[in-house]
Amino acid sequence: MKVIVCSKNKAKNTAVEEVIKEYIHSYEIISLETNSQVSETPIGDEEGLLGCQNRIKDAKKKEPTGDIYIAMEGILTETKFGTFLCGWTTIYIKETDEYLYGCSAKVKVPDSIMKNVTKEERLSDVVAKYTNSKEEEVSKIGTNGLLTNGSYTRTDEFKDSIICAISTKYKRMK
Repeated sequence: MKVIVCSKNKAKNTAVEEVIKEYIHSYEIISLETNSQVSETPIGDEEGLLGCQNRIKDAKKKEPTGDIYIAMEGILTETKFGTFLCGWTTIYIKETDEYLYGCSAKVKVPDSIMKNVTKEERLSDVVAKYTNSKEEEVSKIGTNGLLTNGSYTRTDEFKDSIICAISTKYKRMK
């Protein structure tokens, strides 16, 4: 089975690799750089899911021989209780022409950080400044990891959202 990951992002690819082996017996993973056509950090579920859909469309054009396409978006959700960070996954199954969806746990972004976020700057850059983190740490654990002192990383976020999506169709083998 040819699994297309709609991103070259290390955390996203690590999450796919760690989860897919538990659900699919034989597979090949191909990573593609794809365009979400949404904001750098999408706001709200709909923009995040649209970004996933757009990544899958782009990947299908670039690599039409895939069996499964997996797209992920980290998003911000604004509520009256504050702003939360989470990840969405959309999985497209070519054989059945169906989409599977999953979302991760949500991590509250401190209000003191959110007041410094602008459309010109990525959330991860603002959080890195706020936590005095180096670029390699941001790259390794992501914004989630910085906010949770390494307890819930970007890879964890996407593993959760992939599991929530894929388990609605496939049974865990172990």
